[in-house]
Parts: sequence; C-alpha cells; structure tokens
Amino acid sequence: MRGALSDLKAAPAVWAGVWLSLIVSQTAVCTIVAARRAIDAAYHGPDAGLGANLSGPAMLFSVVIAVFVMLWVVTAALNQRRHQLALLVLQGATPWQLLFGNLAIIIVLFILAAVASSLLTPLAAPYLFDLLARAFELKLTYQATQLLASIGTGLAIAGVAVLAGTVLTVRTLSKIRPIEALRQSQNPPRQVNAFRVLLGASLLVGAICALIIPGTATRKIDSGELATHISGRNPIESRVTGFIGFSMGGMFLLIFALAVLAPYVMHWFTKGWTHLLPLPFSTWKLARQQAVGRIQRQNATIIPMTAGLSLLMTFSGVLHTLTDSLKNFASNGHSMNVNPHMLTNLMAMLGPALIIALVGAISGLMITARGRRLDLALTYVSGASTGQLRILGALDGLISMVTSVLLAFVITLLSTCGTAFMLQRYLGSAKISVQWGYWAVIALLAIVVGALVTGVQALCARSEDSVRVISRAVGE
Repeated sequence: MRGALSDLKAAPAVWAGVWLSLIVSQTAVCTIVAARRAIDAAYHGPDAGLGANLSGPAMLFSVVIAVFVMLWVVTAALNQRRHQLALLVLQGATPWQLLFGNLAIIIVLFILAAVASSLLTPLAAPYLFDLLARAFELKLTYQATQLLASIGTGLAIAGVAVLAGTVLTVRTLSKIRPIEALRQSQNPPRQVNAFRVLLGASLLVGAICALIIPGTATRKIDSGELATHISGRNPIESRVTGFIGFSMGGMFLLIFALAVLAPYVMHWFTKGWTHLLPLPFSTWKLARQQAVGRIQRQNATIIPMTAGLSLLMTFSGVLHTLTDSLKNFASNGHSMNVNPHMLTNLMAMLGPALIIALVGAISGLMITARGRRLDLALTYVSGASTGQLRILGALDGLISMVTSVLLAFVITLLSTCGTAFMLQRYLGSAKISVQWGYWAVIALLAIVVGALVTGVQALCARSEDSVRVISRAVGE
C-alpha cells in the first residue's frame, strides 16, 4: 500500500484523471439505483417494478460505457507510466508485483471515489428522478428511500464494471519483460498485432451483419398484417421498434471495432481530414504533425468521446428515422398512431452514460497532458514565440475533438442507414434523418472545450518550466 501511495504522488495528474472517471461512473450508477427505488416507492399503480423498467436502459448503457471508459482511461494511465514501469522491472520488480501494485492504486482510488459518490448521489438522484418522471409523463414526488442501500448497490455494480475494465488492462503487466519494456517505453511498438487485427475485423463484420441481415430477412408488410395492425392486435410500431435493437447493437460493435483497431487506423483518419484543410500556416502544419503523432501513440481522449457522441446521436438519429418513416407510411393512407413523445426519454436513458463518456474524454486530456507539455516545451526552446505556443496548444485539442466528432458522425450515419434499410424493406419506404443542427452544435462545443482545455495548458508554459520539463523527461 505504501508503494501505491508513492506512485500516486509521483504522477498526480495521471491518477487524478482516473479518479475523476471513477467518481462520475460510480455516481451515475448509484444515482440510477436511487432513482429507481424512489420511483417504486412513489408509484402506486398496477405496474410492479416500474422503476426497474424505466431505469433499465440507463443502467445498461451506463455500465457498458463505464467498462469501456475505464478500460481506456487505465490503459492511458499505464502508457503514460511505461518508462517508470520499465525502470522498476530493471531494478528487480517482478511482473506480478507491478500487476498487484497497479491494482492497489485502483483500489485506493476506488475507495476515495466511493466517498465522493456517497456525497454526490443524494444531490443527483432527485434530478434523474424528475427527468424519468417527465420523460414518461408520470406525476410523482421524489422521496429519498433506502438511500444507503441504493449507494451500496450502485457501488457494487460500479465496482464490477471498474474491475472488469481494470483487469482487462493491467493483466498485460504480468507478461512484461525488462529489456522489451524499456525499449517500448522510448519507442512504442508499431508492428501489427495479428490477433488484434483479427478481432477488430470480426467486430466490424459483426456490425455490418447486425445492420444488414435483419433488413434482408424482412419481407414487406402485406394486407393481412395491415388488417391486424388496424384492429390493434399486431401494431406495426411494436414490430419496427425492434429494428432499434439491431441498429444500437451494430453501433456498439462499430465502436468496439474502432477501439481495437485504433492504433492502426486512427492516425491515418486524422491525417486524412487535416490534409483536406491545407491552411498555409506553419503553426497549423506543426500542430497537425504533433496531433497525428500523439494520436498514434495515445488515443485515450478520442475513444471515450467518440463512444459517448455515437451513443447519443445514433439513438437520436435512429428514433428520428423511425418516427419520420412511420409518419411517411401513415401519409400514404394507412392508419398510424405515431407517438409524438418518442424522443422525450432520450436524455433520461442516455444522460448518465453520456456524462460518463464526456468525463472520460476530459480524463484522457488530463492523463495525456504530460506528453503534451513535453511537446510544447520542446517547441518553445526551439524558438517558437509565446503566441505560436498558445495557438499550438489550442489547435492540439481542437484536432482531437474534431476527430472524435467526425468518427462519431460516421458511426451514427452507418447505424442510421442500417435502420432506414430495414424500414425500407418492411414498409416499402423510409426517410433517413440526419440532425445537421445538432451536429453543428456538438462540433462547436467540442471545438471550444478542446481548444480551451489544451490552450490553458499552453498559457502556463514558460522558459524555466520548459527546461524543467525537458530535464525531467531526459533524466527519468
């Protein structure tokens, strides 16, 4: 435990990013559990277990995103400490000591985060309760019920998610070799991992199958089905909403495939879209080179942000496509009761997961700040002016965030097109809905946040700080 505390002091910014993700993940899960029990206590109608039904999607998405975010955040933290781990191995530390030492750090951070989550859950639960009640048009009054039990259950569920994400990451430390670790700490390996490529390709094929096969296996609705729909015995709405499950499943598989293949495709994607903006400024060219190189070494910021945006916009795009297609079907002379409130529960179901993903991206920026600080220091001592340094810092975050938004747009568009294909096969017509206004707002907010976070770091760069940063990096 003493070694774990020493490691926490040695890299405070890195582990602070991990701790922030732990706090938000645990608080989100505990809040969902507390809101579910409050709904069950306040509702006295015929539907037993209403709270579990309403909060089930939010819990599922939050746990999946929590595992995903913790996997990448812990991976980023370990990659930032690759040099220290290599030196510990050369000094005689065994791989299993490294494994249990890093697990001890995560346990310490988990306990500290649990204390913070216990204080935040009573504050956040009423807001989620009201959001769920409004989304499903329920007139309920919040009352804190079994709050301690809810926090305990939430921490247990979050603990399993955190443990899964952590073990999947730190288990590789048990296979570390001293010389190889030291070499990789200076030059991370670039050879292609055959198993990783095969896994990524399998996930990509699975995503394509989830988006295409349901449509090819669906036949167009006939007069008999229309008759049963009109009589209310077999409503079309209940059938076509099943397409949402396939689209969301395909979206998750696309995200997982991107995460697996990120070391091989992410920097090429970034290099491609930045090449389409040939700005005649040396600062832009240098920022582009640094961002591409950093993304190739580390993508802890991009992957969680892409996952959160894909989850939000895919769900919204699929529901809009489904709603518009049903309205178009109804306008052709068919009886159709289109639910005008179909999108009101969007934030209730996806809000907690989206917050976890967004904080995961911020944690990634905190964890990778050390490498970014070294790049800025080297640029400063090479003769760059203070103004150029500030622009470089802002452009670095801007490029990372725009890359996340573009990747999320591609995933969302593929998932939405899959839904439209299924509806086209079943209803005979479909209308793809792309929320250009939402995307414009998201892109603007992402650019502002990314530029501010990394730009503020560049503001703190001074001559003496740059020399100290470089000396520390060389002397480690």
